[in-house]
Amino acid sequence: MNMMEGLVPIALFLCITTGVLATLYMNAKVRADQQETLRQVISSGQKLDETTLKLMVKSPNSPEMDLRSGLVSLMMGLGFCAAGGLAYLNGFDQHFGTILGLIGIVVGFTGTGQILSWRLRRPAPPSQPQ
Repeated sequence: MNMMEGLVPIALFLCITTGVLATLYMNAKVRADQQETLRQVISSGQKLDETTLKLMVKSPNSPEMDLRSGLVSLMMGLGFCAAGGLAYLNGFDQHFGTILGLIGIVVGFTGTGQILSWRLRRPAPPSQPQ
């Protein structure tokens, strides 16, 4: 039974890694197909209008998306920290509460970084004439 206990975390990380790599591969394949389509259109001499080009090229995330995902990440981080604290206080395994707290800290700092990115990217308010 000891052998099976060691395989569970390995299988978990392999599944997560496989999912991330599959997503990266599929996104790269879609992007390569879009680039090939653009090359064929340009080589055939057709003109590209702006709407078609906007459909083919992904625009960067808006600052509001940074704020939204930052707030969600920050609240998730606080939730993980609270769950870790409750697990520690209720007598669960001490390491379980510590792990939840550390996950909360990492997710919370990620959210803080996204909120900071929103703050730095948002347009400056218009100056008022005096």
